[in-house]
Amino acid sequence: MTRPRTAGSWWKVVWRHRNAYLFIAPFYVLFLVFMVFPIGFSFWLSFQKWNGIISPTFVGLSNYTNLLRDSLFGRALSNTIVFTVLTVATSSAFAIVLAVFLNSVRVFRHFYRGVFFLPTIVSLVVISLIWKLILNSEVGLINEMIQRFGHFWASLTGTMPAWTQRTYHFLDNPSPWVPLLTLVFVNVWGVVGYNTVIYLAALQSIPLNLYEASRIDGATPIQRFFFVTLPLLRPAIYFVVLITSIDSLQVFVLPSLMTPNNQATISIVYYVFRNAFEFYRMGFASAAAYVLFALTAVLGLTIRFTLGRETRWVPEE
Repeated sequence: MTRPRTAGSWWKVVWRHRNAYLFIAPFYVLFLVFMVFPIGFSFWLSFQKWNGIISPTFVGLSNYTNLLRDSLFGRALSNTIVFTVLTVATSSAFAIVLAVFLNSVRVFRHFYRGVFFLPTIVSLVVISLIWKLILNSEVGLINEMIQRFGHFWASLTGTMPAWTQRTYHFLDNPSPWVPLLTLVFVNVWGVVGYNTVIYLAALQSIPLNLYEASRIDGATPIQRFFFVTLPLLRPAIYFVVLITSIDSLQVFVLPSLMTPNNQATISIVYYVFRNAFEFYRMGFASAAAYVLFALTAVLGLTIRFTLGRETRWVPEE
């Protein structure tokens, strides 16, 4: 039977390994200062009224109840959920299709992989600014190409199509859905390359004899995809859906740079930023941040229990 360690013996163990503790101390100090303390402080702040200058005043659950009454927060919440659902569904489906294509192509395989992965290594700020210029309703590349095509078609046929004479508004459209769908498209364009690489790695780990056996049994390519490929991609799908969902719930760069001050595309993080650093409502912004935390936790647990079950291939004896 081992005797419990006393405070003195515990200190002796620590002192004996003091060099090891000194080497790992910087990480834990930074983690406590820049992670644990801000998280705890923001939680405490969510029950306070504070503008960042005067002393905080305890207001209880008033910040949370005011959030429920704020129609702009409801809009930010619905925008974030719609943005997340559309991004996850579109990017995952498109990435699987690209991964299957890249796994089967034999010519210029590495070139295609590099092209599809290239947007992933570009900063999201750069992506936002480039697409903002491309989609601009006055001097944007897309509108310019449409008009030039109309002039070219008129030089051949003598008539200019009506659809080439319009100005297409993507980011400043009066419809609340067009700007949001545009941001979804830009975000999918930026993340689909990373998801494709994950699915491609998972595809290459599937045993080839499963495809050979299904081919012998008379399965069509579509049947092999739905009954062999997709079930064995389940762990990769779970990973991609989880990280893409968390990343999409925290979207900030796209709405703040491409459509600033537009209620049709405001997200929760952008809402938190404006309340904290424009209106100096620190407690109110902290409450909104913890609502986002709760939403992320619920979504993460839902994905875990729906897609996170292990799928293993066990060969027959």
